[in-house]
Amino acid sequence: MKYILKQLYALIFRNLPTMMNCLLCGLKYQHSWNIVGTPRIIKKPFLSSVLLGQRNGTIIIGRKFKCNNKTKSNSIGLIQPCVFNVATAGSTIKIGNNVGISGSTINATTTIEIGNNVLIGSGCLITDTDSHPIDWKVRIDERNENTRKAPIKICDNVFIGARSIILKGVTIGENSIIGAGSVVSKNVPANCIACGNPAKIIKTLNEQ
Repeated sequence: MKYILKQLYALIFRNLPTMMNCLLCGLKYQHSWNIVGTPRIIKKPFLSSVLLGQRNGTIIIGRKFKCNNKTKSNSIGLIQPCVFNVATAGSTIKIGNNVGISGSTINATTTIEIGNNVLIGSGCLITDTDSHPIDWKVRIDERNENTRKAPIKICDNVFIGARSIILKGVTIGENSIIGAGSVVSKNVPANCIACGNPAKIIKTLNEQ
């Protein structure tokens, strides 16, 4: 009886809401996911794709994905739902197995790869582009084609603290921790704790 009640609870409070949230945002539903509230997927409008041939990027998500998009689903609350931006042709967001994300933005113009067992705290920003050119003359003319961008890789077992920012070209090594509110602009090696603005290594972790 306990097993049946447990399965019924999961169906009503996890599976069906997750299925509905996937339908609303356009993600392909997986049974092992737990999506609380509806994330936002940013793509080119349908008519732009059909009439103008503008292509979108790709989102690939593994098993046991947990995505929190409601204030009550995170202990410190959320500023926003999760936002996944793949409006650039050829852009890819690849998320591994057993990944948890709360109210964060992942903005891809190239490739953002997130490994297995990664936790991303509330209100984080992961973006592989500067979004605007450095040269003000180019910027006011809205010529963004030469904006700097570079892929991001977050390796297995990484924990990114709340309100952190991960910038273009960064690789964060396995098992490392990024302290809350950090701005990561350079690579972080495996098995360490980094924090601050700009993030610096403050401690090395013992490998298991």
